[in-house]
Amino acid sequence: MMDDHKDDEMISSSSTKEQIHTPLETRQSICRMGNAIRVLSNLGFTVTLEVIMETVNLSNSKNIDTHDMLGSEFHVVVSENEAERRREKRKK
Repeated sequence: MMDDHKDDEMISSSSTKEQIHTPLETRQSICRMGNAIRVLSNLGFTVTLEVIMETVNLSNSKNIDTHDMLGSEFHVVVSENEAERRREKRKK
């Protein structure tokens, strides 16, 4: 009898968990941040919160899909953006 009750609880618990979903926008933001870190790392740049957020914002402003962030074209855009950021930093 006890085992049947525990089985019912486990089934109920697992079906409840299946109904809870992370919103698409949240999942995309997480992927976008992860891809920003990957791109910066691939390029050998120092990975800081400021640079990560700038890269995420850059991908959003250019309407780059999360999958396309790992492509060579976006790597070039990030490199150019980082070069400009460093130039501006030197002027200050």
